[in-house]
Amino acid sequence: MTTARGAAGRQLDAMADITRLNERTVRILGQNPSQFTLNGTNTYLITPPTNCVWQARRSLLPGVLVDAGDLNENYIPHLETALRGGTVRTDEALKQPIRMTISDIVLTHWHHDHTSGTPLVLRMLARLRSEDPRVLVPRIHKFVEPVTDPAFIEKCLRVPRDAYIPSGHEERAVFWPLADGQKIVVADPDASYLTSTLRVVFSPGHAADHAGFLIEDDNILLTGDNILGKGTTVFEDIVLYLRSIQRYSTLLESLPPTRSKIYSVPSANDENVMYPAHGPVIARGRETARRYIKHRIERDEQLLALLFCNPKDKERVMQATAYGEEILEEMCCGHMRPATMHAWSLRELIAALYSTYPVKMYPAVARGVLLHLERLARDPATLQEAPFPVSAPLPATRWLVYGLRAKCTSRSHHLERLPSGEEEWLAALAERWTIA
Repeated sequence: MTTARGAAGRQLDAMADITRLNERTVRILGQNPSQFTLNGTNTYLITPPTNCVWQARRSLLPGVLVDAGDLNENYIPHLETALRGGTVRTDEALKQPIRMTISDIVLTHWHHDHTSGTPLVLRMLARLRSEDPRVLVPRIHKFVEPVTDPAFIEKCLRVPRDAYIPSGHEERAVFWPLADGQKIVVADPDASYLTSTLRVVFSPGHAADHAGFLIEDDNILLTGDNILGKGTTVFEDIVLYLRSIQRYSTLLESLPPTRSKIYSVPSANDENVMYPAHGPVIARGRETARRYIKHRIERDEQLLALLFCNPKDKERVMQATAYGEEILEEMCCGHMRPATMHAWSLRELIAALYSTYPVKMYPAVARGVLLHLERLARDPATLQEAPFPVSAPLPATRWLVYGLRAKCTSRSHHLERLPSGEEEWLAALAERWTIA
């Protein structure tokens, strides 16, 4: 078992290293717990449905591995135990016959805690193949990300070429580029009618190449890092992120509820389960997606309300963070017009919003607050279009629709990119913001 603490220091519930979630899915923890990864990276092995009566099988059961964890050697024995049909890593479990194999490795996005373990997984499979030649040579799949792909490719090139199926004849054709809506199907060789299908759901925002995966047979959504089992996540583009969460919400609302019972998870009628990349299974996926959108809208309202307040008026600041919508109603509908417009530094806004967080966590949340402010400073009509079909407007507080805006008084232009390095972030934390 492994535990970790969340961003604000809260103890997380223990999660088993290997958990069979239902007849199609086994979750294997990446053995990299931290305040950012919660209990660690959840990797998922998706196979055709099985009753786990391994002795009756003639062939190995193939599966798709979703994410490969960090560059952590401790993860590999747990994954191997799962492939041998076990649920607890022991010396005896690692001596059992191989029961499952991996036909495909699909990566939700480029971040190291999801991709860096890929070479370790490939080497393990090559070793198992020497024990049982039925162990498959896998394909690696991910969306193309020009900035970070070269480093990932270099890591994979250190593994023998025959450890994976390349996507072409070129040396650097390591992975198979994903496409939105693509389906990855895995079938049981002993009974070809038993299949599992993963549909690719392009969902950038947390990262430019981020993807979710819908298990169509169960109507379960693997959310990657866009939605977590506990708390909220970070993002590099708030507009794309909101569009992606909106896409998850719309997708689940269009589907029947999850059909398959998830072991040890209370069932929720008329709901869809989510498998997050960090934290426990989410039983109420539709509700959670709506809550994530609502949280972002409330953060917009908190920031706008704070900008109406004097930073030194602690009581009013507390009211703004607790009742942002009500403060805006007062200020914008004529009941209480401020005598002067106040300016806040980014650092002051973070301290007001995250008063229970240790100062060392401020850099982790600064990016999100700055991205919110940048969005609040722009005309919604000028925001980036979604890279996939949408059927509804971008989620936003009504005050943006009414024309309320934030403004950075320390510069005359919008940011083209986020700050990088300590010097740039110190300057950003000192920038002043007010109501336009």
